[in-house]
Amino acid sequence: MVKVQKLPSGQLVITIPRLLAEYEGLEKGAEVEFKKHKEGFILKIRKEAE
Repeated sequence: MVKVQKLPSGQLVITIPRLLAEYEGLEKGAEVEFKKHKEGFILKIRKEAE
């Protein structure tokens, strides 16, 4: 399940399951791009975490 959380600063953070992140090679700080697709979104990995 994906969660959207609001930080005290007002910024929104998306949390994805650890297994999915590991499968895609994502780490904390990675940037993703959103594209609207029918009833949902498509996520494209833009930049890996440094």
